[in-house]
Parts: sequence; C-alpha cells; structure tokens
Amino acid sequence: MKLYFFIIHANNKKARKIWKAVKEVLSAEGVAYRSFYTESEGHALEIAKKISCINRDLIEAVITVGGDGTIHEVINGLEDSPEITVGFLPGGSGNDIIRGLGFNKNKSLAYILKRRLLNKRNAKKIIDAGMQSFPGQARRNKRFVSTAGIGFDGEVTKLTNRSTYKKWLKRFGAGNLAYTVSMFRLLFTYKPVDAAVTVDGLEYKFPSVWLIAAGNLPYYGGGMKICPSAKPDDGLLELCVVHELHPFKLLFLFVTVFWGKHGDLDGVTILEGRVISITSNEPLTVQADGELLGTTPVECTLMPSVLSIRV
Repeated sequence: MKLYFFIIHANNKKARKIWKAVKEVLSAEGVAYRSFYTESEGHALEIAKKISCINRDLIEAVITVGGDGTIHEVINGLEDSPEITVGFLPGGSGNDIIRGLGFNKNKSLAYILKRRLLNKRNAKKIIDAGMQSFPGQARRNKRFVSTAGIGFDGEVTKLTNRSTYKKWLKRFGAGNLAYTVSMFRLLFTYKPVDAAVTVDGLEYKFPSVWLIAAGNLPYYGGGMKICPSAKPDDGLLELCVVHELHPFKLLFLFVTVFWGKHGDLDGVTILEGRVISITSNEPLTVQADGELLGTTPVECTLMPSVLSIRV
C-alpha cells in the first residue's frame, strides 16, 4: 500500500495549525500517511532526499505544509526522483508558488485535500522548473519553482529573513507585509549597478540596474506579479530587468507590479529565453523562491517538464 508523505515546517505557527486540521481530515478519510517535521533550515531538503531513497516504492505523493522556502527545499531534495509527485498546502507568509500555480484560496482545506491532493483520479500536472548555477563559485546548482531575483529584491529578501518584524507580522497573519517594510528601508540606500544579461546567446547591457527577475511563475515577494506572463509549462523563463529609475519611480513601479502592469513603464525591459546569464561590475545578491543562494555571476536555465505536481 502506498503512503502520503507530509513534510511540515515545524517552526511556522500557521503551518502547524494547518497540519492539525489536515490530520483530522486524514483520520476521517482513513488515509495512510507518514509525517516529518523540519527542525532547521535545510532540513526539509534532507527529509525529502531520505524519503525518496528509502521509501521510493511506497510514495503516493510528497506534500509540503509550509511556505515557499519549504517547497524550494523539497523540490531540490527530490531532484533525482522526477517520478515522485509533489503537492503543496500553503503555510507561509508569501505563498507565491502556490499562488502562481492557481491555488484556490476560497476552497476549504477538506476540499483541497479530498478533491485535489488525495484524489488519485486527479490528473497530475507536469511543469517546468528553473535551475540556478554559479560559475566559478563553490556552490551546487539549485532548482527553483517560481522566480529567481537578483539585486535589490535579493537584498530585500536578505533583510526580511533576518528581521524581527517578519516574525511579528506573521503572528497577525500579515507576514507578506514584511517584504514591503524591507523595501522601504532599502529604497533610498541601495546603489544600482551596471549589469550584462545574456539571453539564449544574445547579450544586453543595462546601466544602473535595480533588479533582475527570472520567472517560471509570475509572482514573488508576497504577491508581486514581477514576471506577469510567466507560465510553468511553456518551456521559457520570463525576464524582467528594472534599470535607470529614480527611487520615487521605483516606488511607483512597486505599486503597479501587484497588477503586473509595470511592463510598459520606462526603465522596465521584459525578455524571455531558456538560458540566461547575468554578470555585474559588483556582486549582486541572488535569491530564488525567497531563499538566499549566492551572488552574481549567475546562470538561470529552464528545465522543461521536470516536476510532477497535484494542485
């Protein structure tokens, strides 16, 4: 008999609350499962890797209960097991991956579990992923589901992850506002730098770059539709480069970005491709799915049809 394997972000109050409700549904439905709680950063990756190695023939699906960071770790832990189906239950502050995959927040938890994640007749969806690599740096490659961000948003992610206000805002159900707070804190102190971007062999040079985002899904930063046309099954990454903007104009961009209407603004360039390389005259912070991964130079590569998911 196959089992469902749940990986729960134990240090996340929202995730623990959701898991408590999930267990009641699983018990009522008589579903066979095993559960694992993360203890620290990187633990979800190790759990997923061990599950895939030890229990490969028993896995019906691996389901995360947590935020984008938990999902990011799990899909990297399962990188050598593309046949394993994954599912996601939102328990984070941003939940941009689930938002980008069309998660219906108006449906009850019981409906999502019984009709979607636990329904073996529900067709699996095969989607793309991105891969980040850091040429010349001692870091292993990392897959991402949603968006890789370089520059200003990398610094926003760094500040947010280290902040105390993120923890407090999460207690009041407003964790996604932590990114906005960090953005305002950095807006007038961040120094844009020149960068070169190569997309499928074509090189573009941009002066005074604020940020570069490579999206497999549209969202990051708690609902910002930074790559508005990105789709997880079209074989392409969408690239958004924001450059040569006064901080006040950047602030206006961050208002319009929630509706994905920033693409027509001066200082915003939208491109798309399969292999994207980014270099800069000074190192820029790189994040993916809200997790800090390194600094430029970085290469983002589209990996077609590598994730089997239930949504």
